[in-house]
Amino acid sequence: MFRIPSFYQDALTLSDASSTMKNHGRGDILEGMESMNRKWIEHCATPDAEDETFYKNWQYEVNAYNKIFSEMQPLFA
Repeated sequence: MFRIPSFYQDALTLSDASSTMKNHGRGDILEGMESMNRKWIEHCATPDAEDETFYKNWQYEVNAYNKIFSEMQPLFA
């Protein structure tokens, strides 16, 4: 899960989060989530990268990621 600063946190429904991740993953929710993980890794590898900028650019996607992750986590426990 992403540790989103409170300023960028949004309360999404599971339906909205799924739609956002599906759009980000070109029709595949899992691909959308994996893509966000890759974007975070790339961000962290960039010298002088600011987390504020990342969350400003990807606010909706990281909130959708967290919503889906938290809703699906019990399935894997």
